[in-house]
Formats: sequence, C-alpha cells, structure tokens
Amino acid sequence: MRTIYTFEPPRGFGPVTLGQDREAVRAAMSAAGFPLEHSSDAMDYFCDSSIQVECGEKNQAHFIGVSYSPKFTAMYRGVEVFAIAAPELFALIEEADGSGPHQYESSEYRFPGQIMTLWDADPQYDRLTNESKSVWGQVGIGNADYLAAIAKIEGGV
Repeated sequence: MRTIYTFEPPRGFGPVTLGQDREAVRAAMSAAGFPLEHSSDAMDYFCDSSIQVECGEKNQAHFIGVSYSPKFTAMYRGVEVFAIAAPELFALIEEADGSGPHQYESSEYRFPGQIMTLWDADPQYDRLTNESKSVWGQVGIGNADYLAAIAKIEGGV
C-alpha cells in the first residue's frame, strides 16, 4: 500500500508545510522516507525528484511541486491527482478556488484563491492508464510569499 499525501491549501502537501524552514522540510521529508536527493539554489528535490520544494528569500518553503511517483499517491479533495484527466482536475480546483470562472489552459495555470498550480497537461504523464488521457505533469501549491515572487517576476521588478 502506497502512502497517501494530500494537497491541503493553504497548509501544504503531505509532510511539508508551507512556511517551514528549509532544514525542517528536509527533516520532515527524511522522516517520511524521502531524504534530500539534491539541491539547486532555492530548490530541494526528493523522491526521484517527484517532490520539489522551493524556498523563498527567508529560506522557508513557499512552493511545493509534485509529479507522479509510484512511491506515493497524491490526493486533492478525495481525488488522486495523477489518475484524473487534466480538465477534470482543473474543474475540481476551479470549483474549490472561489475566485470566479477560469478558462482551461493545458500548458500552465495558477489558481489565486488556493495558490495551486497546474503544469503541462499531456498524455505522456498518464502513468496509470498507459497514456490514454491528458494528465498534469506537475501539480503545485504555494503561499503568499510564492505569489509575491511570481508577481515580481511577471512584473519585471
């Protein structure tokens, strides 16, 4: 039986809490059986790089990006995120986000209410049903610090 980790806006994902300092994230992931594999600048990689944790200027986790792994199950609102078709997951997050209607976009999308991100819907990421449907390559969750960093990048500031 695989461990189940859940996206819980605005708290975090599985053993990682947004706002945790980097050492606490590494300790939590190690305790979960996924020690740090490598690090690059602000990003730490765990579980064959299927869990990526980015730290902001305060060296605290502000974004968690998750890709499919056979080592755990990623859930959101009772649904396995890498088993559901990309448009269906988009609609599920949209409904819970409460930030108004959203237009499905398959390359990348950010929901502002929950600060959840979706990246690259494509059949190549469908590991569970032999590439029969488009599935998101990564599902992510961030906090206000992440939103501020993104706004800075998008605004060119």
